[in-house]
Amino acid sequence: MAFLGTRLYLGLDASAVTAAAFGDGLGRPRPRALADVPLAPGAIAPSPSAANVVRGEEVREAIRRAVSGLGRRVTLVLPDGLARIALFEVPGRADPRDFVRFRLAASLPWPASEAIVEVLPAGRGRAVGAAVRRSTVVEYEQVAAAAGLSVEHVHLAPLLALEGLMRSGARDAVHAVLGDVALCLALFHGGVPVALRNRRRDRSSGEAERLRDEASRATAAAGDGSGRLVVSGREAARLRLEIGEGVVEQSLPGPAGWSDSEETAWIGGLLA
Repeated sequence: MAFLGTRLYLGLDASAVTAAAFGDGLGRPRPRALADVPLAPGAIAPSPSAANVVRGEEVREAIRRAVSGLGRRVTLVLPDGLARIALFEVPGRADPRDFVRFRLAASLPWPASEAIVEVLPAGRGRAVGAAVRRSTVVEYEQVAAAAGLSVEHVHLAPLLALEGLMRSGARDAVHAVLGDVALCLALFHGGVPVALRNRRRDRSSGEAERLRDEASRATAAAGDGSGRLVVSGREAARLRLEIGEGVVEQSLPGPAGWSDSEETAWIGGLLA
């Protein structure tokens, strides 16, 4: 039986289906349950333009197992690796969504008319813009519906993570939010992103060293030579260990003391 008043988030990525249930507690949402159901390699292949749900029945069964006993109305969280994402300086009189659509249109690997555009205000006249193919979103909605779920909202994991980091007052550092096949690298200063890079992951030997070098270059370009790096997401613990203390930090301390904004960041992709 589902918890009364529970909000249920369902995240899909290449390695697992994750369900996170939140309920009210003393005026603020609190985590009530987490289920992480592994997927065999190749069941989901996050891609901006190709088919994503490769083995539908396997994914549907994983979804059913993840949400069992938690509810049927979900917010669907789509993995990194689907969208074009960039940070823009938005002219004062421009509509942010129209501006982002115009700026991203030429770089899309599908017709711009098929794009769904989302905009996240990022402070100081900036916005994070994302464009994802409509048919890709429909593909994920359909597999959730085929598993018996009602999809109330759909979000992109990297945008949710960035929003959560801003709300929680992210420390000045390069924040690397890892998905299974892609990652979002955001340089934060004064609680807002000032530079952003979204790219496919290279998970071959030396990934930790490459992340450390990227952080060093980004902070040096911003006039801060600390090279401070915050790593969150799947495999974050391994990469933090490989990079070493003194350079890399953990974004969230653990579920017991999370604030609302930290929980939002966690739902958005900080699911290590």
